[in-house]
Amino acid sequence: MMGVDEKTDFLEFAPVTADGLRRSGWTVVDVSAGLTLAELRRRGAPFRGTRYFRDFAPGVTETPTVARSVAYRPEILPGSLNRPFDECEDLVAELRASIPDGCRAVIGTAAECVEIIWHHARATGDFPLASGYTWTSDACEDGHLVVGVFGREHPIVVGPHPRSGRGIGVMALVVPLD
Repeated sequence: MMGVDEKTDFLEFAPVTADGLRRSGWTVVDVSAGLTLAELRRRGAPFRGTRYFRDFAPGVTETPTVARSVAYRPEILPGSLNRPFDECEDLVAELRASIPDGCRAVIGTAAECVEIIWHHARATGDFPLASGYTWTSDACEDGHLVVGVFGREHPIVVGPHPRSGRGIGVMALVVPLD
């Protein structure tokens, strides 16, 4: 997560918004700018292996993280499991009615999802999404990248997934308005 000197151009929730999100069961964290899967790997994120980096990364245009506060729930959004990416986007958009003004619900980038999963595990001792995958906003040739958690030692798995959505859900994120 962020250091004090990295708050330049940082998007954060208004204090009343952050408090409202926390009261509604969201966890609010700060994410640094410019994180990629390769950078998270370099920093020690517990990836399951090297397959993503060896076989898939060269064909993926990854979106680095933006410096901002992010609210998350460590679970798959109810009703999103086994749905294609486009349907999950619609479900995430429907969250607008249940989140405070001044923010929006999004599907996170792969690096953002890995950073949040890794942060959550360091803070609580538990990995969210255990035995499950979330869609990410990073597109690849055959669909989108997904991030999953399987096991405890090196549980984070990243890979491309076709558009079917079979076995995939979405961990919705809430971010401040730009």
